[in-house]
Amino acid sequence: MILEDFITLLSEEFTATINPFGAELCSVKHKLSNCEFIWQASDIWPRHAPVLFPFVGRLNEFVYNYEGHPYSIEQHGFARESLFEVIFMTSQKVVLELKNNEYSFQRFPFEFLFKVSYTLDGNKLIMGFEIENLSKRLMPVSFGGHPAFNIQSPEDAYLEFDKDRELMSYQLTNGLISDSLELISDNTGKIQVTNETFKKDALIFKHLKSDYIILKSKSNTSSVSVGISNWPFLGIWSKPAANFVCIEPWQGIADKIGFNSDVSEKEGIIMLLSSDKIIKEFSMEFSI
Repeated sequence: MILEDFITLLSEEFTATINPFGAELCSVKHKLSNCEFIWQASDIWPRHAPVLFPFVGRLNEFVYNYEGHPYSIEQHGFARESLFEVIFMTSQKVVLELKNNEYSFQRFPFEFLFKVSYTLDGNKLIMGFEIENLSKRLMPVSFGGHPAFNIQSPEDAYLEFDKDRELMSYQLTNGLISDSLELISDNTGKIQVTNETFKKDALIFKHLKSDYIILKSKSNTSSVSVGISNWPFLGIWSKPAANFVCIEPWQGIADKIGFNSDVSEKEGIIMLLSSDKIIKEFSMEFSI
């Protein structure tokens, strides 16, 4: 069914609200305290938690080549600007689906089914992805999440990894990946957020050992734990000095600087067989 109204999931202590347009998570609230965990969008950044598909990040000149043909596509793909159909809904779970259409086919000439699901279980929200290739040929694809979490202020927030101690971030130049690395955390597994942390754009990590990353406050006990195991790439981003931090598990990554080969050679891309599918999920656990 095509719904344009927001969908609210309920647990004993929390609510989660999803917009069928973009299948975007727009709110996670603790009922008793009315504490809102998700960035509520503003002129600083007008989104909450966009869904990334069929590519993560920026492509070189916003173009990819496949089987000798160039195709133009916007950064992070078109799913975040598409209306999804609700195909399953209960008080605690919703499944939304996007099918190929005229708009998508101009940018991504493949037949596909893309499902995004949200399941609220107590204080844990599980976001699921399912991509099925309905085309007769290999389909290049990547995908990921981009949830933005509220913080009191940059100086109040810090990030903690459960296993990784030395954290080296790949640097972006005009949205593209460079080979330059910067030491972000030296044997502590923590990133202290400041007004300067995202001055050079996002922090990009590859093949971390950690199962989760926790966004914490120095002034109160609230936190968000995001599961990142089995996700090969992680982005952490905000606008400089803004009161949110995005924690982004990715199955894919932006182009490297100067990349113009066939998209099948792109780092992080999945070449999905005809009639095959990929299923993946990550969790967000909220504590007050």
